[in-house]
Amino acid sequence: MTKKINLFYEFVIFAFLTVFAGIIALGGNFTCATLDGIKLWVACVLPALFPYLFITTILSSLSITAKFAKKLSPLTIFLFRTGGFTGYAFFISLISGYPLGAKTVSDLKKQNLLTDVEAVRASAFCSTSSPMFLIGSVGNVMFRSNLFGICLFLTHVLSAFGVGLIFSFYKKNLAPEKIIYTSNQNNRTDNLLYESVYSAVISVLVVGGIITIFYLLTEVLIQLKILSLPIDILGKIIGDKSVAECIVLGLFECTRALKSLAISKFNAFTLPIASAVCGFGGLSVIIQSIAYLKNAKIKTAPFILAKIISAVLNFIFGIIISLIIF
Repeated sequence: MTKKINLFYEFVIFAFLTVFAGIIALGGNFTCATLDGIKLWVACVLPALFPYLFITTILSSLSITAKFAKKLSPLTIFLFRTGGFTGYAFFISLISGYPLGAKTVSDLKKQNLLTDVEAVRASAFCSTSSPMFLIGSVGNVMFRSNLFGICLFLTHVLSAFGVGLIFSFYKKNLAPEKIIYTSNQNNRTDNLLYESVYSAVISVLVVGGIITIFYLLTEVLIQLKILSLPIDILGKIIGDKSVAECIVLGLFECTRALKSLAISKFNAFTLPIASAVCGFGGLSVIIQSIAYLKNAKIKTAPFILAKIISAVLNFIFGIIISLIIF
């Protein structure tokens, strides 16, 4: 029975990719969409992500990371029922953004610095967007409001803590003392500079490839008007087509979705919707993160659930902050 199900999935994927490839081959304007996806990666993602990828790889190999994690251990055990190394991963995620949190958790798991349960719990809350993107790109550039970007980042941080607290009950039969932090020495290599640069280059290329593919996929769906029906229906329900377009596009990729929201009329739900879109990240971000988690054999189903919960919490915190400030 399992073999038949797997064969069915493979057939569906093969059929989808065949149709997708045919559409791209026959449609002359999809080359521009591919180039736009690459430009988005080169202009926005590559310069912001590559330095962090390199730095985090270096930091993960230094003994000071273990000392930093040991200091954080009491706090992370109390809040998230995880060891101190998850505090380090959370810090990296907050300052670096997607998908550095997932990569850091993956690296720590492969170094046996996290247990299987810790890795699942950590992957849930160590998945955030960067302040550079939220405050700079979204707040200042798209919405032309530094305050909006700061509020967006605040909802993001609060939601990350909320997700962490919720997932502290994942396999709650494992008491905190059984997964308490132990100071392990990271494995160091003889050619740390080369391996760090190599790892950063490969990682940023993988991220760029995924971003480009999803940018192209979204463009195909738009050109074929496959997304037009759900956008029109949702637009009529909520009374704003730009907001509806943001929500639908946000399922795939958040940057284009936020651009759509920025041109709509600002109201009490603008911040909550933007927060929810950023908290979910879209399939593009989720696939990027899953690629790292699978590499370390970390369960991905809880991570996907965590992104959905994150979107809900971001929306709730966004409403609260919007009512207070705006």
